[in-house]
Amino acid sequence: MNRITYAVASLGLALVACRGGDDGPGGDDGPDIDAPMVAADVTIQEVQNDAMPSGTAIELKGVVVTAIDIYGGRTGAFWVSEPGGGPNSGVKIFGASVDQVAVLAVGDLVDITNAIKHEGCTAAAPCGTVIFENGASITEVMGVAANSLVVTKTGTGTVPPPAVVDAVAIAAMPTSVARDAEWEKWEGVLVTVTKARQIAAVRAFGGTDSEPDENEFRATGGARVQSALSALPNTAVFGVCYEGITGVVDFFFNYTVNPRSAADIVTGGTACSAAATSVTMVQSGTNVEVVTLTNVIVTARDDIGTNTTTSMPSNRGFWVADALAGAPNNGVYVFTRDVVVPVNYTVGAVVNVSGLVDEFDLGSMGAAPVGDTLTEIAEPVHSFVSVGGASPSPLTTVAANVLSDIGAPGEPYEGVLVRVSNVKVTNINAGAGKVELTDNSNNKIIMDNDSFDWPNQTLNTCYATLTGVMSLQVNDNVRTINPRALTDMVAGAGCN
Repeated sequence: MNRITYAVASLGLALVACRGGDDGPGGDDGPDIDAPMVAADVTIQEVQNDAMPSGTAIELKGVVVTAIDIYGGRTGAFWVSEPGGGPNSGVKIFGASVDQVAVLAVGDLVDITNAIKHEGCTAAAPCGTVIFENGASITEVMGVAANSLVVTKTGTGTVPPPAVVDAVAIAAMPTSVARDAEWEKWEGVLVTVTKARQIAAVRAFGGTDSEPDENEFRATGGARVQSALSALPNTAVFGVCYEGITGVVDFFFNYTVNPRSAADIVTGGTACSAAATSVTMVQSGTNVEVVTLTNVIVTARDDIGTNTTTSMPSNRGFWVADALAGAPNNGVYVFTRDVVVPVNYTVGAVVNVSGLVDEFDLGSMGAAPVGDTLTEIAEPVHSFVSVGGASPSPLTTVAANVLSDIGAPGEPYEGVLVRVSNVKVTNINAGAGKVELTDNSNNKIIMDNDSFDWPNQTLNTCYATLTGVMSLQVNDNVRTINPRALTDMVAGAGCN
C-alpha cells in the first residue's frame, strides 16, 4: 500500500496512556487539540522511529492484532503488528472503546484511524506524577481526543511468527544502555524469549492493593515477565530454565514480556546460563547467573553502621565461603540492598543463600564501565542455619601485589578472607576514605572500610598482620582489603 508523509500536529497531552492508568472509555485519555490535524497512513516502524514526534497524526492500515488485554483490573489495550513482523513492527493501542475491543480477536486485520503517536511518561506527558529517567518513554497509539479512536476490522490475517530474542546474548552485553537498546527494538512486538532463566521469585509490584495482573518475575537479560495479560503459572519459581517465553514486549520503568496465556510459558529449557551450587562455582564459572548455596559460612559482615543520608541501611551485605579456610575463589559478597543483615549472621555462622549472580560495575547503573566488575549475589533469599563452630581462617600465602592486581592475577581472591603481613601506612588519603599500605617488598595494597569503619590512620603506622576480605572499589577500579574489626589490625614493628 502507499505510504505518504505524515503531518505533525500541535498537541497538548492531557493524560498518558499507560497500563497504570484507566484503559476504559470513561477516562480522559486523549489530548486537547490546539490545531487541525491531517492524518497520514504510516507503518508501525515509522511510529516506533524516534524521528516521528509524539503527537503526530497517523493512520495504520492492514495491521494484525497480536494480543488483547482482557485480564485483571485494567483491560482494553491491545497490540498490533505489521504482517511482516521484525524489529519495531509492533505497537500498543490504547483508548479504544469497549465495544470496538470486544469484537476483536488475535489474528484480525484492522485499520486504526483518528489516531496519534504518543510517547508517555516524559516531562511533556507524565504518567500522573511519573516521569521516566534518561529520556525513556512508552510508545503507544491513542485517539486524537478521548473516546475518538476508530478501530475497523477489515479481515482475518496471520499473526507473524514471534521474533526470537536470545536472553543470554542480551545479558552478555556490557552495559544497561546496550541491553535497553536491544529490548527497545522489540517494544510492542510479539517475541519468544529463549535461554531465559527465572532469576527471582514471582512478586507483586502493585503495592498492598496489587491486582492479579500485577505480578512479575525477573529473567535473564534484564526483562520482567509480567501477568498483564494472563496469570503466571505455579511452575514459575526461582531457577527454572525456560524453553521459551512468548509475549508482547512493553515498557514501564523496565522492559516487560507479557505472555497471553499459560501456553506461552514453556519450561524444560536446557540452554540457559549455568546455575551454581557453590561459592567456587560462582567465582570461577562461566556465565553463571543464579546460585543456591547450602551451609556456607559467613566470613565477614558489611557492618559500618547507620547511613543517615539515604533510605538504605549501611550494613546491607555479608560475605560467605564454602569452607572455613581461605582459598582462591572461596568467597563472595551477598548484597542485601535495603535489608539489614540479621544480627545472628555473625562471623562463623552457617547460612543458606540463593539469588542472582551479578557482575556489578558502574555500567550496571547505566554509566560507562570503569574496568573490572564485582561478583555479588543480588536479590538474595537467605536463612540462618546455626552459629557454627570455629572461626574462618584467612589465606596467608598470597603477596600484596597479587591480591591488589586489578587483572587476572587478583581475580581469584575477590571476596576471599586474606591476611597480609608487615604493611605500613604510606598514604592516608588514597581517595574516598581509602588508605594505601606498603609491605617490605614495596608491594602496595589499598585498605577500605566496606566491612568495618576503622579509625583515622596515621602515616607510617606498621601492622604486623592485617586481615580482611578482598573487594573491588568500582569507582576507582582498584582491589581493596577490608578489615572486619580492630582485632584484624594488629600493630607491630617489623615494617621497613
